[in-house]
Amino acid sequence: MKKSLLLGLLLLSSNVFASTFGNIQSLSNKKLEALRAEMANLEIVTHSDFKKVVVLKAKGNTLQKQREATVAQAAHTLCRFFDDGVAIGLNTKDEAGNQAAIFDFTEPMQMTDDDIDYINFASVVKKINAESGVELYSGSTSGNNTYGQIIGFYDTKTNELAVFANTNCGSDN
Repeated sequence: MKKSLLLGLLLLSSNVFASTFGNIQSLSNKKLEALRAEMANLEIVTHSDFKKVVVLKAKGNTLQKQREATVAQAAHTLCRFFDDGVAIGLNTKDEAGNQAAIFDFTEPMQMTDDDIDYINFASVVKKINAESGVELYSGSTSGNNTYGQIIGFYDTKTNELAVFANTNCGSDN
C-alpha cells in the first residue's frame, strides 16, 4: 500500500505541470513553417523539433509564463543530457528583442556580425520575431557534460511551437 501511494504521488507530481504535445508534420502557419525549416537547416543549429501543444499546463501565473515553461519543456527533450534545466526568457518584439535572442544563441560561439552563419541566423530570427502572435524565447541549458544555447518560438494563434539548439549534447567536444 505504501509503495503504490508513493508511486502515485511521484507520477502525479512529475506531470502536474507538464503540457501535452502532439506530433505534427508541419506548422499550420506556412510562413512560420518555412522559417522553421530554414532555421533547422542552419549550420549552427544542431538539434530542432516542433510540436502542437494539445494541453497547455505549466507553472506560471500568466498564460505567457505557461507558454515560456512549455517551450522550455519542449527544449528539454532535444538532448537527454539537459538535466540541469533550460533557462529561457521572452524577447521583446523590437530590435532590442531580436538582438537579445541573437546574442543568447551566438555569443558562446564567439560569432561576429560579418560571419555568414551569423547573418543567416539573424535574418531568420528577425523574420520569426516580426510575425504577429509569435513569442520568441532564448537562453541556455546545461547538464551532464553538456551545454547548449536555445531559441524557440510559440505561435499563440495555433498553439504550436518550435525549438532549436546548438549543443554538444553530452560529447566531450
